[in-house]
Amino acid sequence: MKVVGSSICVLCMVVSCGPDSIDRASEDPWSSKNQTVTSLQRGNQSAMVVDGSTVEQSALSVLAQATDSTNPRYRANAIEALRYAPIPVLEKAVRLGLGDVNRGVRFVATMMVGDRHLCSTSILLEPLLLDVSTSVQAAAMYSIYKCGGLVDLNPLGEMLQSDNPELRGNAAMVLGKMGNQSAKHMIREALTTESSSISPIRRRLINLQMAEALILLGDTEELEVVRAAIFSSAQEAEVTGIACQIAGRLRDVEVVSTLESILLTKGRYPDEIRLVAATALAEISPDRMPLEPVLRFTSSDSANLRSQCATALGAQGNRLSLGPLALMMDDSDPIVQISAAGAVLRINNPDSLVEVD
Repeated sequence: MKVVGSSICVLCMVVSCGPDSIDRASEDPWSSKNQTVTSLQRGNQSAMVVDGSTVEQSALSVLAQATDSTNPRYRANAIEALRYAPIPVLEKAVRLGLGDVNRGVRFVATMMVGDRHLCSTSILLEPLLLDVSTSVQAAAMYSIYKCGGLVDLNPLGEMLQSDNPELRGNAAMVLGKMGNQSAKHMIREALTTESSSISPIRRRLINLQMAEALILLGDTEELEVVRAAIFSSAQEAEVTGIACQIAGRLRDVEVVSTLESILLTKGRYPDEIRLVAATALAEISPDRMPLEPVLRFTSSDSANLRSQCATALGAQGNRLSLGPLALMMDDSDPIVQISAAGAVLRINNPDSLVEVD
């Protein structure tokens, strides 16, 4: 099994990390419906062939508009979707995001500095160590550390003990991604500390994030915790969802058959979970993700499912998916457009992310 760093999950999935305050209502609904791929030929989505360069320019246009939206949810998702964009394009969006009025957008942008080693931007992180959002402070510590700066881990240890579930989860994620072995004892101590103000289901989700952090720090026996959580009851589908996401990020080949079963067995899990499993399957073994059951969701009545479908197609990386994704960038829902644009960039630039120790 190959263990790699996890990415921020902000794309309208079953569960998400980062600040919860990204506004769900748009003051000025944004859509690039008439400015994306209208010149591309319509036809059977699964058979449509498009020029990779042309569709990538459309994707960059969609995301440029989204980063300038009045809706913070669009801005945050656009920055995450630009992860696979050329560095100058990504860096421009991140610099804007670091000064955003919304703490969720600042969190995503700040984490991206460390994730993509945008260290020429790291000087802008110092003020964020005093941000009004403690989660943003944690993200700033992470990115400064990844860019070679000295960071005191003690504040992150205190965050792990917080009664705020968002902060606990973010602190665990940051410590795992930092890769500092001295953080293990902090995380293990936090696992034994429970807060009566945090619901049982949220505690399970946080404990899974802590298990992922420990795995990233070398304690691979915690993989059994994640694998077991995939088999959670139907009433705890959210737990199954985040466990699938973690398994995908960790490239855990032992769960491939289980993920296939979740995707292909209708009725056992909600469609949202089936698509999360499909994305995880694509992260681990792209050839094992069947296209047909995923492509069916391109025409779903649910914008959330269409968005998740685009994410799964991007993770699989099949260039034949550029046709359906080009059409999805013409979707009536901006989040679907953003997800499709991010997927296009990922397919076109599979080698743009280098693994960093």
